[in-house]
Amino acid sequence: MTYEKRKQERQALIDHLLAQDWNVFGTLKFANGRTIGRSGADKLLRSYCNKIDRVFFGKAAERQNIRVPRWCFAHEGSDHENFHVHFVMKSPLQDTNHMCCVLNAVWAQHHVQTAPLAKNWIMPVQDRAAVAGYVTHEYWRMGSDTISDKLSWQTEQLTPVGQKILSEHYTQQQAQRLSRAASPLWLRQAQKALDDQQARHEASGDLQMMKRG
Repeated sequence: MTYEKRKQERQALIDHLLAQDWNVFGTLKFANGRTIGRSGADKLLRSYCNKIDRVFFGKAAERQNIRVPRWCFAHEGSDHENFHVHFVMKSPLQDTNHMCCVLNAVWAQHHVQTAPLAKNWIMPVQDRAAVAGYVTHEYWRMGSDTISDKLSWQTEQLTPVGQKILSEHYTQQQAQRLSRAASPLWLRQAQKALDDQQARHEASGDLQMMKRG
């Protein structure tokens, strides 16, 4: 594929992302991204996404196929050997900071191979264009393989019943599921990680720091 063709495809992907509704940006890492392998990583990521969906929507996640809207991208790093995933997501909570803490706390506890809180990077979106450019920046090398279709989910896939559920207000049942998924201790630690990351980002304004963090 020519450089110009891939450039056009990437721009179309960026334009598509910017037309969607999302307000959380994250990077999920592994204890060792060089040994996890894409197959093993995908298995952990699918189970994590399913868990997040159940935390927020309970049995409706499976019965009505209702998910947290998200767009996920696999990256391999500059040496092609450091597998990790970037995502953008529409928070089902009005408090996006709390949503970021929940996402990080659940991932950090999910498996022995998932990265600790400080190694992941999950923040409210500040610059949509910059984020869209960042999550697609390995399209140059990986092409469409960077798009993790099996992890992504859009509201266009909702049934009418599912759309009603997605638009309903925060419920007591959801609060209980959240408390089971992430204890107050884990959430406090996740909040500290978020505060540290936001301070570093404000100091430098550089999304590349996620690779170093």
